[in-house]
Amino acid sequence: MLTLLARVHDGVTRAGFLLGGVTLCGIVLCFWLEVIARYFFNSPTLWSGAMVAYLLCLSISLATPELARTHGHIAITVLPERLSPATRARYDRFLAVLTGIVCAVAGWICVQESLRQFNYHTTTALGLDIPKVWVSAFIAYALVSAALHFLRHGFGRSAAQTVPDTGTSAPAKSAPAVDPTKGP
Repeated sequence: MLTLLARVHDGVTRAGFLLGGVTLCGIVLCFWLEVIARYFFNSPTLWSGAMVAYLLCLSISLATPELARTHGHIAITVLPERLSPATRARYDRFLAVLTGIVCAVAGWICVQESLRQFNYHTTTALGLDIPKVWVSAFIAYALVSAALHFLRHGFGRSAAQTVPDTGTSAPAKSAPAVDPTKGP
């Protein structure tokens, strides 16, 4: 059952990442429309700046869980690279669990704020007046989903790893950690 939930979570994460790419296309389109309206028709839009800000927030929020899933976030690895494989595995697990807890707490706060915004019908203050919950709910999704990915990394199995060329299992101490989603 947990494997099915993990696959569903991964699928939703990948779909969100693709949708985040679509929002980047929306940002480009908004800028094009603004340039055309401003310089060719001498009539700038009032909504494009706000729309770009909202789409940028959505893009980041939709991409964040995929970065957590694939370890695609920025990391300073000076200390971990100097640790023994066993110590590094413990360090990576501890850091994943700690990060998962921090993201979960921040996500819980964002969920509470999103619910408050929904209950009070709070709207945005930029040129495009929309309910704030439309934006803040994506931030809450990003944090909660990233928290789940980090916790899955922290509490997941790491005893055996797949070696890319042979497909056989090797103990963690004899092979470096290879993430199949990132390549060699």
